[in-house]
Amino acid sequence: MQDPLYREIILEHWTNPQNYGEIKHADFVVDDNNPSCGDEIHITGIIKDGRLENIKFTSEGCAISKASASVFTEKIKGMEISEISKITPEEVLAELGLQLTPARMKCALLVYSTLRLTKPFRE
Repeated sequence: MQDPLYREIILEHWTNPQNYGEIKHADFVVDDNNPSCGDEIHITGIIKDGRLENIKFTSEGCAISKASASVFTEKIKGMEISEISKITPEEVLAELGLQLTPARMKCALLVYSTLRLTKPFRE
């Protein structure tokens, strides 16, 4: 992590993640992991009128994985499902503003790839 500002953003989202927790009676529940490093994520959400009304996650893993989940869920909360499904991995990585090794990219993209496992978010 080169830029101190982005390093600070990652640390802030790691220690104080947004949308952390679980939604009871969620419209979707999805779990996945990154076997190469052991990161795990659990995502729950509510969809109403074609829009992601609420989303929460819990995770075990590295700072980049948790921070990325925090940043990404903040970005997509309230968005239309059709718009979320158009987001690319490159856009997710750009939100973090970091240059990552391929292994760390998998950590940063765990939230994205896990969400894409659910039917509403597949293209």
